Amino acid sequence: MKVIDKNKLSIAFTDKSLCTRSGTCIGVCPTQALSIGKEFYPEIDPEKCIECGLCAKTCPGGRVMYKDLTEITFGHRKDSETFDGYVSHTFVGHASDKQIRQGGAGGGVITALLADLLDRNIVQGCIVTRMKPDKPWHGEAFIARNSKDLLASQQSKYIIIPLNAVLQEIKKEPGIFAYAGLPCHIHGLRLFEREQPKWREKIRVVIGLFCASALEPYVAEEMLECRGIDKKSLKNFHFRGGEWPGRHRAILNNKQIKNLHYSNFKDGAINYLTYLYSPFRCQTCIDGASEFSDISVSDAWTRNEQGQYLFQSQSKLLVRTSRGLEVIQDAIESGALIASDVTQNQHYQTHRLHTRKKGLTAPIRVERLKQAGKTVPLYDRTCPTKSSRDRITEWLESSIMKAGEKRSIRYPLFKFLTSRYGIPIVKLRQYIKSRKYRKR
Repeated sequence: MKVIDKNKLSIAFTDKSLCTRSGTCIGVCPTQALSIGKEFYPEIDPEKCIECGLCAKTCPGGRVMYKDLTEITFGHRKDSETFDGYVSHTFVGHASDKQIRQGGAGGGVITALLADLLDRNIVQGCIVTRMKPDKPWHGEAFIARNSKDLLASQQSKYIIIPLNAVLQEIKKEPGIFAYAGLPCHIHGLRLFEREQPKWREKIRVVIGLFCASALEPYVAEEMLECRGIDKKSLKNFHFRGGEWPGRHRAILNNKQIKNLHYSNFKDGAINYLTYLYSPFRCQTCIDGASEFSDISVSDAWTRNEQGQYLFQSQSKLLVRTSRGLEVIQDAIESGALIASDVTQNQHYQTHRLHTRKKGLTAPIRVERLKQAGKTVPLYDRTCPTKSSRDRITEWLESSIMKAGEKRSIRYPLFKFLTSRYGIPIVKLRQYIKSRKYRKR
């Protein structure tokens, strides 16, 4: 069997724990020597590999150099000083189309922007994701060619999807494309643009999603199992279906809808999923704001003094490039997007919990593990100033996530927390939140 120099391959072939499973190595390979394997890790056909080193150069797993990514995206090497990254404008809005707005997790903003680009023929396809039609407990990347295709891509998918593997298909396609992905997907895409600059025009618009963590690919299967639902009866799986802010639910072949937990997305199961099903590489990722997109999108979780959401079923859009601003302004002008410019309003910075989780706790985790001799991603950013309380918080969170690696622990725990017996915990969480806002 042909022996491959692993230094010329992506990090998955030397340390799986650092693989983002973004699909970048698969998508950029010039000989199609790589493919999606078990649990979405890449697999290699040694006979096809020419050891070009492209997958190693574009891999976003083992090292993330922010200065390099800043130069590729913005044309300079000055790193951002805030968690949100470089932001020129901030908008809050939603899709004008009622069907798109109701079908999206946060007002259908991303779908509205992509549909507008397709309708105006600015792009000829959009790189997006959906739950697999034949295996709806898993996700997949695909190319949306029209608004109907885009409707199938709606709903957030809190699950690992090797989005960039679709670049193999894009190579063969004429035309210009738009792209919606997570931070790790975008890191890989930008590194590919550095190696092959023509791709900066091939993929004209990059929309990034805020991300706390993707979830292991078996998460949906275990959620179904917890509720006694045979996955063969599943037609679709929603991580945020129904009335905003949504909830995890199973759509069955007989059109019946089964809720998979009590309460809503914000107060219910997602709080447990991100601890019990978070991959190690996601735990050590420090980009929660998709800093290297043209536009970053997150729910507008801003509340008033009574703790009520000010912008239900709407999203916040952080504009990072002139190209991104043009896309939003054109969508507003065409009527596809209804949005307000809130650039000067300090209340629309990223909410503190997410900033803390990805901007402070994750860097502390990386630093602690590195000092302990563990393999972690290499960053050219230093860890923020931290207190003893911050260190304790990180250690407790990491301990829970470590326990989540064992099915014998996570499965019964998750089953309990999302059953009727877990309702008091949800109520307690809601009470603590209400007290916090009353104190303001």
